[in-house]
Amino acid sequence: MRRPPVPEPTRNFQNHYRDPKTYPEQAMLKIVNELDYLRLAVFEVDGLSVWSPSPELDLWVESQLQAATQLLPTQEWEARREGVRALLRTGGYKASGRNKPAHEYLARCMGESKFPRIHPAVDCLNALSVRIGLPISMLDRSRFEERLLVRLGKAQERYVFNSVGQELELENLIVVCGGTLGEIPLGSPVKDSMAGKIQETISRIVCILYAPQNGVSESQLQAWSEELRESILRFAVTPPASPTKQA
Repeated sequence: MRRPPVPEPTRNFQNHYRDPKTYPEQAMLKIVNELDYLRLAVFEVDGLSVWSPSPELDLWVESQLQAATQLLPTQEWEARREGVRALLRTGGYKASGRNKPAHEYLARCMGESKFPRIHPAVDCLNALSVRIGLPISMLDRSRFEERLLVRLGKAQERYVFNSVGQELELENLIVVCGGTLGEIPLGSPVKDSMAGKIQETISRIVCILYAPQNGVSESQLQAWSEELRESILRFAVTPPASPTKQA
């Protein structure tokens, strides 16, 4: 059954970035100037539900994975994979081993027939991420107050990224920061922090798509960003209540 249309979510973060050098110092979202080789798309969604995955979502995820299976062996997907690794290496980060970009982990899960299913919104992100060959963060919007800052990780910075307490070293890695002053690392193209990851009770999220400036066009990233946003609205947002009929 087709769900009722979902109202446009409130968005305080702009939907797309072009050139980090153009951002004013006090902008709500800021990319430091040294990351002029990075292209981002950022959007918010409000009203996430705690629904279980629906058969409709299952079919959509399966269609994305089938498309990814066809794309993985192609030169286009491989070139994008190398482009993302080069993006991380440009800042001095070694994107290999356990520090591979997140979408490469998802591609490996596909090969091992254990693709993760976690939460309707996260499922949408994971399926699209592996199909398009780009890492994407999905973070709790409440962790960002005055500013979302994108910068390189500092020496000795790290955060816990899973429930058993394993830590990711952040030095020279592109990180998305929140907190009161926008300085607490919460997400990255490799793994997001436990502090920033969404839980079942979270209703408002912010998504960040990472891409190299010289490998993905602005229009293409915009299209993928809208595709992800629309899939989350379709499968993971509570529809508006039906008006009560008066006697």
